[in-house]
Amino acid sequence: MKKLIILVSILFLITGCVKNNPTPKSNPNLPMTKNIRAYPERSFIALKWNVVKNIDGYYIEKLGKDKKWKKLVKINNPYQTIYVDTNLNPSTIYTYRIATFKNNQFSLANKITSKTLPTISQVIPLEAKPLKKGMVKIIFRPHINERVKGYIIEKFNDKNVKWEQIATLEPRYNVEYIDSGLEDGRIYKYRVIAYTFDNLKSIPSNIIKVSTYPKPPVVMNIKATNNLPKKIVITWSSVNGAKYYKVYKKGILGYKVIAKTTDTKYVDKINKDGKVEFYKVTAVTPYDTESLLNKTPEVMGETLPAPAKPLVSTNLILSGIEFFFSSPDERAIKYLIIKKEGIFGKEEKFIVSSQQFLDTKLKKDTSYTYEIYAVDKYGLISDPTKIKVDF
Repeated sequence: MKKLIILVSILFLITGCVKNNPTPKSNPNLPMTKNIRAYPERSFIALKWNVVKNIDGYYIEKLGKDKKWKKLVKINNPYQTIYVDTNLNPSTIYTYRIATFKNNQFSLANKITSKTLPTISQVIPLEAKPLKKGMVKIIFRPHINERVKGYIIEKFNDKNVKWEQIATLEPRYNVEYIDSGLEDGRIYKYRVIAYTFDNLKSIPSNIIKVSTYPKPPVVMNIKATNNLPKKIVITWSSVNGAKYYKVYKKGILGYKVIAKTTDTKYVDKINKDGKVEFYKVTAVTPYDTESLLNKTPEVMGETLPAPAKPLVSTNLILSGIEFFFSSPDERAIKYLIIKKEGIFGKEEKFIVSSQQFLDTKLKKDTSYTYEIYAVDKYGLISDPTKIKVDF
């Protein structure tokens, strides 16, 4: 007898079929539903019971989260013995009660509790790695469930502090995702959600963390010359791991790349004397990441200016005119003299390596104009010093 009682109790627990409080306007004389069974799936539960004779139909209620019964459906066909409750959550307990009705009077209800099946298993990440500048790839294992249609890729938005969907992948064996346009040297977080053909979703995978390639350090010890003719030489210290360097020069619209070099020196050829330029140098890694230009020190360079105008004194003698030269910056090694007779007369040129010059080829009562230029060892020529002589 005890064994029979225990067996009956177990059956009630398995089926969840027990008597409950009567529905509103219940009539205890009406026949009740019998042998209620529940057939759970992940997103629905099918309820089945035996046909009850001499009634108008069935009334099904569902226990809400607020612990109050709510009408689910009223079935006006006494021969219908199956009802499917859809759009349910996986791994969730649901409770129902079913009563018969006739002439708008309800029988006592029988209750049943059932739990939906667990959702499909998580996606398993396999690999996450950077590919090149601003680009990473994540790979995960193809889901073992053949009902899986594809995957949702989510990335964590640090600014908004939430997960955001960035892509979907189909079919089931498409299990790699490449994200690009990322910042250098940042850690990004991803997760993957599988979904089935009937739109059932798995819980998110474990978080996948991957860092983009970092930027190289800022280039230091940048120097530019100011004493070379027609050129500026820029030098800098090497950066460990740099593939090459970019040389920038400042223009009207800001800095612009003028050269790429694997050396730690660059010669900027400039066809102007005393030209001032500003430079920056950045390092670039094999992954195309570049050191920060805005953190790179700016350096000024200058081409060698032309020598100073010579100081000239003259002395008029009977045989001609004497010139005496001196170089204020002591750079002149010779002097260029251009002589012009009158206004429309011929021109003559003289190169002298000494600091004085005697011109005896003069005509009486004639005006002469002289332009004297200092010339340095690089061949740079100063502005002229002009002398007018009436002989």
